[in-house]
Amino acid sequence: MRFFHLPDLKSPHTVFLLILVLSLCIVGTSAERALASQGEDELTAKLVEGAKKEGQLQWYFSMTVPEADTLAKKFQEKYPFIKVGLYRANSERLLPRIVAEDQAKKYVFDVLSAPAMTGEFLKRKNLIAKYLSPQGKYYPQTFKDPEGYWIASFFLVNILTYNTRLVPRKDVPKTYEDLLDPKWKGKMVMDTGAFDWFAGIFKIMGEEKGMQFMKRLSEQNIQFRSGRTLVTQMVAAGERSIATPVYNQRVEWLKADGAPIDWVPLEPIVSEVNPPVISAHAPHGNAARLFVDFLLSKEGQETIASFYRLPTREDVEARVPRAKCKGLKILPFDSSIGDNYGKYIKLYREVLMKK
Repeated sequence: MRFFHLPDLKSPHTVFLLILVLSLCIVGTSAERALASQGEDELTAKLVEGAKKEGQLQWYFSMTVPEADTLAKKFQEKYPFIKVGLYRANSERLLPRIVAEDQAKKYVFDVLSAPAMTGEFLKRKNLIAKYLSPQGKYYPQTFKDPEGYWIASFFLVNILTYNTRLVPRKDVPKTYEDLLDPKWKGKMVMDTGAFDWFAGIFKIMGEEKGMQFMKRLSEQNIQFRSGRTLVTQMVAAGERSIATPVYNQRVEWLKADGAPIDWVPLEPIVSEVNPPVISAHAPHGNAARLFVDFLLSKEGQETIASFYRLPTREDVEARVPRAKCKGLKILPFDSSIGDNYGKYIKLYREVLMKK
């Protein structure tokens, strides 16, 4: 890249030309921004006009109800003419519900917020619609679907959590292999639906080593419970010493409340993204798009960050910056895992859970 230096300006004429060029560049940039802003305002105005006629939207989600309720209320403060219906379930239950509704031609949900692999499955079934939100300019490509179906509203890193009263810091597992130590037998709890993490481990280790690792891990007499919030709470209560994979935002929340709990990353870290996607048969399509825009707006992202979750928007920082695991090896979301996702779900249950 070449830079201008003052010694290069040898005549008043050159200085005048330089000032003229810079002025035109500034005016051009300002004009482009004004046009972009005008285009965004026009799009929002059209969505608002349509949403006023619709008057409502139905949101399916896998985050906690208090979090979703907070976001819905903030959205309704902005658009009081839209009533937001809430339905919460984990991704294990959301997916079959949506598929069943489609088979029955009973289209209920407008927006779904769930792990991206759920969205990937629905995309392959033509059950979600493309939407290029004007908020997209604030997001890196890492958090965007390359085909334009979604932008992630937050991301998650799978970490290990431990009870600080039961496990001295020096004994905390530092690698995946450390989980196989006999001292953790009967002291570990896991989520029944950690399928993305399971698939990620195979991506990291390869099929053969990944299978060997999972078979040995299954011998640790692991207790399984549904939901990572519950799993994390069990560790905080001292019912189990460690848990993995869990999400660090729930650990940070409990730490802030004084719980004896902390977390460490196991590298490479398996990450996940959670995007809002719009139903291909959305009964309230305009309201759905307004809601997605809100979740991706700075206000929406700051609200998401207040839950200790990790916002994906470039101009919004995490409440606990350490939680983003900057500088560590992170395996990004890989949609190709969807090619064999059914296989990984089956293996998780058969090999790890022994069901």
